[in-house]
Parts: sequence; C-alpha cells; structure tokens
Amino acid sequence: MTMSDYAKKKNKFAGMVTLYGRKTVLEVLRDSSISIYRIHLAASNRNSDTIEEIEGLAKKREVEICYHDKAALSRISKNGRQDQGVAIDVESESYMDISQTSQSTGDLIGLDNVTNPQNLGMVIRSVAASPMGGLLLPKKGCARIDPLVHKASAGNLFKATIYHTTTLEKGLKFLKSANFDLIALTGASGISLSELPVHSDRRRIFLLGNESSGLRDSIRRSCDVEAFIPMANNVESLNVAAAATLVAFRGMIR
Repeated sequence: MTMSDYAKKKNKFAGMVTLYGRKTVLEVLRDSSISIYRIHLAASNRNSDTIEEIEGLAKKREVEICYHDKAALSRISKNGRQDQGVAIDVESESYMDISQTSQSTGDLIGLDNVTNPQNLGMVIRSVAASPMGGLLLPKKGCARIDPLVHKASAGNLFKATIYHTTTLEKGLKFLKSANFDLIALTGASGISLSELPVHSDRRRIFLLGNESSGLRDSIRRSCDVEAFIPMANNVESLNVAAAATLVAFRGMIR
C-alpha cells in the first residue's frame, strides 16, 4: 500500500460515523441520500420483520453485511447494552477532520464539554439549517454521536458539516494558526452578541460551554473576545442549544 493509499484509507475511516439500534439503522437505510459503508449484525439475532427488512434493504442497496458474535458487535457499536444486535457504518462527507476547515467558508460553532446528547442533536440541527460553516465537535469531553443525537437532530445529522478534533484545546490551537478569531459566549461579560459584526474579514468560531457550568476558564483565556446574549427578567442563561440557535441565525432574522 502506497502512502497516498494509506492516507486515503485513513481519511475514509476518519469520516465514518457508526450508529446502532434497529430503528436508527432502518431510518438510515431508508434514506437513499446517505452513503453506507457496512452493516453489522449479531449472528445470534432472532428472525424478525425488522431484521428481515434491514437485510433486504442492505441487499437492495448492495451494502455489505457482516455477522459477529455479541462481544465483537459490542466493540463496534461501543454500546452493547443498547445496540439491539445491529450497527451501521455511515460514510459522511460532512464529518471531517478539523484540518479540512480550509476547504469551506463561514463561521463555526464550537462546543466545550456539552455532554447531553439531546442538546448536541439540537445544536447540529441548527447548524445544518443555518448559514454557519460548521460545528467543531471534540471527540473527548462532549457527547459522542449516537442514536439519541441522531433523533434529537430530527434526521439532520448528516446534513450538518461537523469537524472533529481529539480535544477542543488541540482544535482551537489549529484554528488560531489558521487565522480564526475565537469568541467565547459567556454569561454576562464582554460585549453583547449584537455588537459583533455579522460579517468579518476573518473567520470566527463561537464557543459555547457545558450545560451547567459554561466554558472552562482555560478555554475562555484562549479566546480573543468574550460576548454575551442579553437576558431579560433576571433569567441567568439559556440552554446551550437555544444559545447555539441564536448564534447560528444571527443577522438572518430582521
């Protein structure tokens, strides 16, 4: 295998998203716009209408099916308790390494320790529907992409551009070297979000923190600007998904 072949294979698997659960796998299989690499089934699965439909759709779409023992399938799904004996590898062109941000345009939203799958799914839905250039999602610290995230995104998981990085710190270091401005969304410090120009001559990433504690101090210190969303009636903060929606659509609604 040449170095270029190795790089292509590495990039192929880096852009792979594995989901599990019978309902989720069926939904993905039924969507012809989603490119599927492989389906994994437990060899011990009992015959059922759902399993037969999965196998039938896979055959129709010429998708390879691999059969495994339960232990092997658990390693693939990373959730043996809830995979229901089914997993699917999706080849998502919109799930990319952070190094590929140079290939797209627009500002980004980045998440710091957002651990709730429902919140992550709703953020992904907003990013998919908005003019944002994508979402920066660290593999460590945040909820990982799973069926709950897929459900909360209302089927829009593979419509959003998602850049992955091992840690947020590593990702932000790369973006700084690529001349991004880092903007921390905080509770009530810095300048109002509305005071920031909608368009800038430099690309920006808007960083939103954990559902309960916000951005970590170390992340705030690495940012160029702090901004906040003004609150009325003594409301302290918004849900992270609601805040992400406001950021994603700022400037569009007049």
